[in-house]
Amino acid sequence: MNNKAMQQARAALVLHPRCGAHCRRTGQPCRNPAMANGRCRMHGGKSTGRPTIHGRYTKAALAQRAGWLAVERSLRALIDKSE
Repeated sequence: MNNKAMQQARAALVLHPRCGAHCRRTGQPCRNPAMANGRCRMHGGKSTGRPTIHGRYTKAALAQRAGWLAVERSLRALIDKSE
């Protein structure tokens, strides 16, 4: 990059929104540029956590529960109809 391009990049960075998370020790807000969700990469901007590979909230478990719920609804409708 040449000098002019570097100056333009720095000028654009000054106008970029900041993270704003507060430091525990000093109480000063974080001055890193924010990502789309409003926080920087160090304060929760990049990752939402490890993907779930087993357990209650996997796609397979959700699909299975949705199927059982549909069966239960149809059975309840059938029981209500017969009464």
